[in-house]
Amino acid sequence: MILDHILLGAPNLDVASDAFANLSGITPDGGGPHPGFGTRNQLLSLDEGLFFEIIAPDPAQAENGHRAESLLKLDVPKMLTFCTRSGDLSDIADRAQKAGLAPRDPVAMSRTRQDGVTLAWEILYLDSPEWGDAIPFVIDWKGSPHPATTSPMGCTLIDFTVLHPKSVELANMYKKLGIDVSVQASLSAGFILRLETPNGEIVLT
Repeated sequence: MILDHILLGAPNLDVASDAFANLSGITPDGGGPHPGFGTRNQLLSLDEGLFFEIIAPDPAQAENGHRAESLLKLDVPKMLTFCTRSGDLSDIADRAQKAGLAPRDPVAMSRTRQDGVTLAWEILYLDSPEWGDAIPFVIDWKGSPHPATTSPMGCTLIDFTVLHPKSVELANMYKKLGIDVSVQASLSAGFILRLETPNGEIVLT
């Protein structure tokens, strides 16, 4: 599974995007609403097939999904989780189930870009009460243009690390799933993202 994007969650998208722009020197853009899920986003390319996503509740949608409700409870923006990419969600679901996770049925999602192009994809969630958001969700873009190719550029990934008190066990879980992401021992679960930007190196947690 290839690292596809890294998510920063926020209670307010405009405030978080402005704060990131002031910090980094690059303004996220090119996102849009997720109809029926209560969220919207702004994006930033980190590489040819990797992007950074700021996701927040969409005030234009009356109904909030589970993700939107959890974002509304945040006091400040924080690193939320990450997403890996695969062209075979069925195979990933089988591997996850054998590893003790509880994969859901794939969820179809879509959004329309500002230029009118509609992106459609499928998401696979691998539920785990023990690991929570330390287990990434998985995306299949179904032939849609990858957002990294159209999102603002200017920042690059230095390092992305998952923090967890059970770092050895989590690293073993990643190995079973085929996830090549660094895990480091910590007192509490979380994430560290280091980016090189026009304003120098920045760290998000």
